[in-house]
Formats: sequence, structure tokens, C-alpha cells
Amino acid sequence: MLAYTFADFVPGFSSSAVYNTTPYSDIVEQPLRNADNEGRLFFDVDYATQSNARAKVAGDNFELISAAVMWNMAARWNKFMLDGQWGQRSGYTKPTVVPDESRQIAVLNLPRNFDWVRLLTPNSTKKIATLRKQLSAGNLGLPTSTPDLAIVALPENFRMNDTWHSELASLSRLSQGTLQNAYRALEGQVEPGEILLAVAFKKSLRSDRLYQPLYEANIMQLLLEGHLGAPRVEFEVHTLEHIGTDARHTYEAASLYSVLNPQGDKHRAVRELYVPDHAQGLARRLLNFLNERTALIDAGG
Repeated sequence: MLAYTFADFVPGFSSSAVYNTTPYSDIVEQPLRNADNEGRLFFDVDYATQSNARAKVAGDNFELISAAVMWNMAARWNKFMLDGQWGQRSGYTKPTVVPDESRQIAVLNLPRNFDWVRLLTPNSTKKIATLRKQLSAGNLGLPTSTPDLAIVALPENFRMNDTWHSELASLSRLSQGTLQNAYRALEGQVEPGEILLAVAFKKSLRSDRLYQPLYEANIMQLLLEGHLGAPRVEFEVHTLEHIGTDARHTYEAASLYSVLNPQGDKHRAVRELYVPDHAQGLARRLLNFLNERTALIDAGG
């Protein structure tokens, strides 16, 4: 459905301003509408779908389309960090930080049931494994729940690799494979302080689902900030619908580790609940975040 609907463009990076600024909910639903039209064409009155199956597919679409938008902005950013070139008619404002290859980043779409700890360097994973072993002696566990996407500083040995500088031209099956498998290259390569942002994509939020991202954020902050000494871990929830929930109030909750650390920086567990208006808005938001966050990275580091 995605390959058919977005056969020659990625939202936010189309030559058509209309596709770049179409309401994001419409972009996410269009593949389902296309599938419905084809189903009715071929099967007429026999065509039927289940609401729970449609919801799952829509959620997967939201995640993968968003990952593609963020991947393309990351690729454009990385190329600028290498050669200092930024298209005059790119549709996006030139970054404000000084170009430097050490400020490159990677957008990693993480699969279900993937332990994000596997992204960390062997020394860091060993420390977490030791902690878990100590807890297991008392029949205790410290399970991680995977965010859908992580943005990490690109390790030095990948900075000249064209993969991370190449924008996707479409959401073809090949492009989808690129998005879904990129994390494999960086397993065991990421330092604790190099996870810049984690994102949970929830197309619609219900009251009984609010606390899963909150748990994910707190566990990441406990392990990375508390156990491994990383700086503040940023975590966001992206959604298209949260009416009828108290999501904005719930996500004002402080990070549990930051509360318990008297000398630490008190901050929210979930940095923000974000509802994208359109793909261009999502891309611009990531660009602004990278300008702010990578300015903290020492040039040449």
C-alpha cells in the first residue's frame, strides 16, 4: 500500500507543495483508502475488513511514513555537515550550526520486541547485563520496552558512508527495507550519550495506552542517565489523536530518575506530546531539534 501510494515521492520532500502540506492524517489514511478502492473494484460486496486490523495497519503506516520523513531530513542534514551545501529551493531553512562531520546523525526505525540496549557499545551493554543479573538474584527484572524510533549520533566509522547521506525518493519496497534494517548496521556501535532522541508513534492514544511510553521513557532515562552517566535522554510521543484522554497532563510527569537524583537536572520523562500538522512540519521540527541538540557536540568530536 505504501509503495503504491508513495511510488515517486516522500511526503515533505515532494516537488509538489500540496503533498508536503496535506494534513498528516490524510497522508496516513490515503494508503488505506487506496486499498479499499481496489478491494471494492476486485471483490465488490465481498470486500470486508476488520476494524482492529485497519487500526494496526494505520498505526504501522503512521510510523513508517514518519520514519521516512525524518530519514530524509537526516540525510539532507548529514550531507550539509559534510560539504556545507544546502539547496536554495529546498523548502527548509539552512541549518545554523557550523557544518562538521561529527554532527551527523542516524534515524533508526526499531522493530517490535527489539531491546534498544543492543544499540549500545559492548562495555555499556555489559554494565546493564550485570545490573540485570544482580536483580535476577532476587527474582526481579528490568525489562525494556522499545521506542519505535531512535535518533543517534552517527559513529565515526560510518560518517563517509553514502547510505546516511542519501534521501529516499519514494516509499518503495526497497526504501521501506532501508528504513527497517538500518538499525542493524549500528548495533553495538552507539555510546550512551549518543542517543539524542527516542520517539514512540501512537496514531491514536487511549487512556489505557498512555503509560506505555511513560514507562519506556523512564527506563531509558534510568539506565542511560542513572546507570551509564549519559546526559538528558529526550523522549517524545507523536500522535494524530488524543481527544478524550488526559495525555498532555499525563506527559507532564517528571522523569523518576531525575526526581531521585538531588544534583541532577529535573526534567519531564516525555519531552513533548506532538501532533504533526503535515509532513513538512515534522521535517522542520526535526531540523530545529538538530540545530539545538548538535550545537552541544564539540566540533571534531
